[in-house]
Amino acid sequence: MDNQVIWRDLLLPIPTDPAEKVDVGLIRCPLLLVVGDDDQNWASLESAEDMERITEKAGNRHLLKILIYPGAGHLIEPPYTPHHRASNFMVAGKEKVIMLWGGQTRLHAYAQEDSWKKILDFLRQHLCYASPQAQL
Repeated sequence: MDNQVIWRDLLLPIPTDPAEKVDVGLIRCPLLLVVGDDDQNWASLESAEDMERITEKAGNRHLLKILIYPGAGHLIEPPYTPHHRASNFMVAGKEKVIMLWGGQTRLHAYAQEDSWKKILDFLRQHLCYASPQAQL
C-alpha cells in the first residue's frame, strides 16, 4: 500500500522577511479578500491579517476589504458548489496527496451564498461605469 501524504497549513508560518512577500502596499486599486477561518490548506486568515498590516503601513488600508467567514474552508466558490473537506490531488502529475480544505458544510454553504452577493456588489461598485446620461 502506498503512503499517503497529507497537505495542510501550507505557507505557515507567514514569512517575516519582506523580500519573501509581494508588497501589496503598492497596489492602488480596491481589493476584496474572501477568507474561511477553517481553511486547513492555506494560511488564508494569517495572510489576510498580514495584508492588512502591509496596506495599513502603506496608507492603503482603505482599499482592502476582507470578508472572514467562521467555519468556512479553503474553496469558497459560487453558491451550490459541492463542499469537500478533503480531496485527492496530484502534485506535478506524479505524487498523489490528500489536500485538506477544511470547512463545516452548513457554514461553508452560507459563506458561498453570502460572499457571492458581496463579490458581485464589489465588482459592480468598482468595475461598472454609469455615465451621467444613464442615470437620468
